[in-house]
Amino acid sequence: MLCLRCSRGLTAATTPSILWQGVQKTVAQHSSKRTFTSLRGPLRPTVFQSPITPRPSLALTTSPASSNLGGILSNISTPRAFSTTPVLGAPRDTFDPSHFVRKRRHGFLSRIRTRKGRALLKRRKAKKRSTLSH
Repeated sequence: MLCLRCSRGLTAATTPSILWQGVQKTVAQHSSKRTFTSLRGPLRPTVFQSPITPRPSLALTTSPASSNLGGILSNISTPRAFSTTPVLGAPRDTFDPSHFVRKRRHGFLSRIRTRKGRALLKRRKAKKRSTLSH
């Protein structure tokens, strides 16, 4: 803790410390070593590559770590021509029909639990529908 009553404490408080100058030097050294990398490829993967649009470079740096990363990313986002497996990262069919799931989400008991569900049942009852819900 600095004492501001004596002159030694006052000069130490106003001059930058040696520790702070060392921190500034290391920050300047690390910031000069950083380079810009772009990992953005095409917006959406497609089955066939368009010959008109050139593929952008995945990494602008030449360090081994970034080139290895670029190889991994190109394997993920590049389409597989005439392959039976889907493109990695592409949307897949996830619909798996089940009566239990349908009744849980749209059934009579789930309609009773919510205010909008009760309003839906009331509307269907007013129209004299034979089935109110699943």
